[in-house]
Amino acid sequence: MSAPPTSQEGLAAFASVIDVYEHRIGHTCRAVASHVPAFFKSFPSSGGTVLDNACGTGAASEEFLKKFPTANIFAADVVPPMVQGFKAIIAAKPSLQEQVKEVRVEDAQALSFADDTFDGSITNFGIFFLPDPLVGAKQIHRTLKPGGTAVVTLWKTFGFKPILWEIQDQLKPASPLTELPLMEPWCDSAFAEEILKEGGFKHVDFSVVEEGLWGKDKEDFKLVLLENLGTLTSRNWTEEERAQLPAYISKIVDEQQDKFCITDAAKVGVRMEAWVAVATK
Repeated sequence: MSAPPTSQEGLAAFASVIDVYEHRIGHTCRAVASHVPAFFKSFPSSGGTVLDNACGTGAASEEFLKKFPTANIFAADVVPPMVQGFKAIIAAKPSLQEQVKEVRVEDAQALSFADDTFDGSITNFGIFFLPDPLVGAKQIHRTLKPGGTAVVTLWKTFGFKPILWEIQDQLKPASPLTELPLMEPWCDSAFAEEILKEGGFKHVDFSVVEEGLWGKDKEDFKLVLLENLGTLTSRNWTEEERAQLPAYISKIVDEQQDKFCITDAAKVGVRMEAWVAVATK
């Protein structure tokens, strides 16, 4: 009989999934998640239960435990590779093993947790992916204890859009500008507030946090852009047009970096603004 895999071997099995996600957008989602614990003003100082909803690779859980190290976290995501990736991260990090009680494959629109279960709930850049976000909002409300706090993060601005539009202006100027139909309605806080209130919350507050979508240097940032813009143009651009993306990205970043980009030492990136919606049951 072969020996069972070690925690490091388990993590390695999902490293490619985790690394691709982190490189493309996960590092920015994680940076925003680092702001989230500060919005839990009345969370129990000892213990307390949290739902990391649509948890991805667990960034929100890790950041929450930095401020509330005795919190008990239950995490769920509908995407099995994300759940397996988070489990592998937990197996490799003893600091998470005691406090992350469970990570399960679960649809945020049909949570199996009982009513009034959690002192806190976090949905970090997940609600806009749900086929029916209102049903998801109702589930967040249902599973939260009375007096509990739910935090939902959403994009407010996308710093890469001006670069995309510049490319499109040069490549296909007669075409409508490419938009992000899945996420852009949520850039309006009024839209998000309406969904959360219809989901059962009577009051929702919004704050803005700013982070960056980064590459470790200029060439790496070009790859980050290609990963994101390649996805955004997959439906409406021809294969021939999409094949020209790498060259246009390189040209615009090289020639107009000061116009479109920000820097931090060697890092090159763009600003990303996020809404942090805070709702109390």
